Amino acid sequence: MTETPANPPSRRAIVLYGRASFDHGQNLKALASALAAGHAARDEAVTVATAHADLSGPALPGVLADLARDGVTEALVIPAMVPSDPSLSAWLPGALSHWATTTGTAMAVRLAPPVESALDLPAALDRIALNCIAPNCNAEAPADALAQDVRETEPSLGKPGWSAIPEHGRQVFVCVGARCLHRGAEPLYQHLRAAMKGHRALNAGPRRAMCARTSCLYPCNRGPLLVVQPDAVWYGDLTPAKIDRIVTGHLLSDTPETADILHRNRPVERAEDAPMG
Repeated sequence: MTETPANPPSRRAIVLYGRASFDHGQNLKALASALAAGHAARDEAVTVATAHADLSGPALPGVLADLARDGVTEALVIPAMVPSDPSLSAWLPGALSHWATTTGTAMAVRLAPPVESALDLPAALDRIALNCIAPNCNAEAPADALAQDVRETEPSLGKPGWSAIPEHGRQVFVCVGARCLHRGAEPLYQHLRAAMKGHRALNAGPRRAMCARTSCLYPCNRGPLLVVQPDAVWYGDLTPAKIDRIVTGHLLSDTPETADILHRNRPVERAEDAPMG
């Protein structure tokens, strides 16, 4: 009698989806390690990964693709940002469905409620206030939990060098908001920086281009997006080849490829330039 092979056990993963700024301040990877340790203590096999919603990678689609390649059969995405982004519920489910459909993945992807929904924030705020504010100051609280009077800190509004604007001719703004990052903006930003680095004229002097990441620039459906100022030229649906043309044609030669331009603002008419009569 031939035995029917048992179905292979499912492999589960949890993805903590947070802001890059939150990761810097709260260490998303440390939270992931603690979550993995908790599952391990209960003899539960689960992979815990992290992804960023904005500013820098790794972006969620890339993390999910890596998990699928590693044989994960079910991934739970937990928005781990406090406060949560209310727009996530409007666009992220559809974006994840689009990713699953276009990649043909067999991995189930589930979106959990934001971590904020499981927190008692009023109680946490009250506990901090009890520890930090006289006359209720808790003498047994850790030293770093006690609120110091800011007058004990040397007054400052920033470093002296932050008062000068470097010489430059253009600013290049690359959107790394949630939707553009989901569409692959981070590696494209790095490609742009590498392409610009190879041209001395773009790194110093009057033709220098100051490159900066920014949040939403609109329109999200044409992302990833890039805007060159003060030329008021918008580029969308970015690719590495399109970025190379922007660098060589627009930034270096002042001749942008018209077919690549998504939108160009008309110059604002000044009152002194307006026709008389």
